[in-house]
Amino acid sequence: MKILTLISTGFSIVSAILLFFSYVVFFKNVNKSWIAVGSCAVLLFSLTALQVYHLNYLIYDVELFTLAPYRFWLFLVPPMFYIFSRAILLPGARNTPILLLHLSPLLLNFVSRYEIAIALLFLVGTGYAFWFANLIYSLRSQRARFKVEMFFFGFFALLALLVLTMGILVPYIDNMYFYYFYSNSIALAFILIITALMIFPELLNDIAVMATLSYSSSTLKGVDIEGSLNRLENLMKSTKLYQNENLNLAMVAEAMDMSGHQLSELINVHFGMSFSRYIREQRVAAAKTLLASQLDSSILAISLETGFRSQSNFYAAFKEITCQSPGDYRKSLSDLS
Repeated sequence: MKILTLISTGFSIVSAILLFFSYVVFFKNVNKSWIAVGSCAVLLFSLTALQVYHLNYLIYDVELFTLAPYRFWLFLVPPMFYIFSRAILLPGARNTPILLLHLSPLLLNFVSRYEIAIALLFLVGTGYAFWFANLIYSLRSQRARFKVEMFFFGFFALLALLVLTMGILVPYIDNMYFYYFYSNSIALAFILIITALMIFPELLNDIAVMATLSYSSSTLKGVDIEGSLNRLENLMKSTKLYQNENLNLAMVAEAMDMSGHQLSELINVHFGMSFSRYIREQRVAAAKTLLASQLDSSILAISLETGFRSQSNFYAAFKEITCQSPGDYRKSLSDLS
């Protein structure tokens, strides 16, 4: 158990660095305001600091709850989780000085009995977890679009509940159990996040779009809906804009003389899906045609011709939408002939 925890703790530290780098450099369509980037940096640094302390416990058997710096980082995680989640999922929300009140859990560091302070902290963390869950649940009308993604949210919620239980039990259990459980929970959370983002690279942007549409008024007032839908269809069917592997929301919106928010709402309202899902469906539809008509073309060639960055991305998108691999789909066509 100790060796496994050492490995998972080290993994967490490396993952935190990679996640922050990926967020800043590769996540093009998510909020990168100073408060979003800053809270992300503080959250990941806090988790990294906690894991460094956990390593000290595992190697040198240092009692951590008696250390004020350890409690400081521990108490900073829940409010940073809230501030970062709010910035990413509700990018249009106003930031006022009242937001600083969410740092009040840091005052628990001055409570003389750390057992009570930690139990209170995890109760506060539960409040943030319920806020997050309520935000996701409020998108229930969109849940059909995130069937697989919801598995990750559900697993993450279960993990948060287990961590809460351990935090409340701190006065009644050996601290060792908390350290082991919490350090491995952080590692598991990183695994869930990395896996979700590898499978669904547009997940954060898609959820943010859904949340924005759910909490804001329509941006399509005065827009020629029918004309816009016809222009969008022309861009996909005639111009084949989907063939551009670097295609993003801003590029299509510019081609349609619309704002990104307007295009997001147009696609969500009239097609019942996010922008990234819409583009994947356009690419897969084109790929199905090519698989049937160009029997001599390799699957790799077809994937590149339809705008996918790699064959693995093509396979994942094709199977997500058709429940078949490209090879199985082509074989099914030959079986019918």
